[in-house]
Amino acid sequence: MYLRSLLVHASQLCLATVLLSWPFGACGQSEPVASYTELIQSYVQITMNDGTLKFGTLMDIDEAEVVLDIAGLGATRIPKYLIQSLMELDVNLDEVEQGYTYVSNQPSRYFFAPSGIQLEKGDGYFQSNIALNSISYGFTDRFTGGAIISAYAAGVTAKFGGQIKDNLYVSLGGLATMDYYGDLDRPLVLGFVNVTLGDANKNVTLNLGVGSRFEEGSSYGGDFVDSTYVTPSSGDPYYISNIFYTTESTSYQNPFLVNVSAMLPLKDNRWFITENHLVVPSFRREESQTLSPPVAGPS
Repeated sequence: MYLRSLLVHASQLCLATVLLSWPFGACGQSEPVASYTELIQSYVQITMNDGTLKFGTLMDIDEAEVVLDIAGLGATRIPKYLIQSLMELDVNLDEVEQGYTYVSNQPSRYFFAPSGIQLEKGDGYFQSNIALNSISYGFTDRFTGGAIISAYAAGVTAKFGGQIKDNLYVSLGGLATMDYYGDLDRPLVLGFVNVTLGDANKNVTLNLGVGSRFEEGSSYGGDFVDSTYVTPSSGDPYYISNIFYTTESTSYQNPFLVNVSAMLPLKDNRWFITENHLVVPSFRREESQTLSPPVAGPS
């Protein structure tokens, strides 16, 4: 979910010609309503007392408020005492509306996997589903940080990168997470690189990553048998044999992740998103150690 100011769309109106403009008066004291009624259904710019600009189609105006149809937000009621001025803009409404369609609200990620596209500074989102909740924030145009939390584990994420050239984005990042139940003997860490082709609305991403090491299992060797002769108070004597191990070999591997994700617009506000993961055990190795004292095995 993006919290993006409509001011970013003001650049679409840089060539607009101002036809009519009336001040609302100091401190929002309004001019007669009749002087504005002819602007109903016109595209206007409203300047707020704090300098904020709002753009949209004027739907209604009365002594108390202005109703503005803001693309992407719908009908928005603005108290007149907050407004400094209102002016009509000569724009192509079809082009203005087109600026709000086919704009994905999550170009920086898919379901879970990230893309190479960064959040802009000040942008953020919160994503929630049954398995995972995540929040991210653009600290700069090139650095995004966030956190993830689920019923099993929690962690932090980071990503650095940006646009290399037209329709090419690259980013590097990582995540670190730890479970609540002690199943992991150390935090799970994953480093990754993303390469995205396309734009914020239609793109495909190749993601390569390597995770921290996993223990696959242990085996014991160098065994020897120590027998003890037992003479019971009744019955025949016998031997008790104990097996001892002098070496332990542990196998480790690092998961290598390959992910291919894509996003394709289907309608003005609907996208087809696919995310495909392949995890390959890699960097397998074995570490041995001498056990001192030897470890007893099963009798």
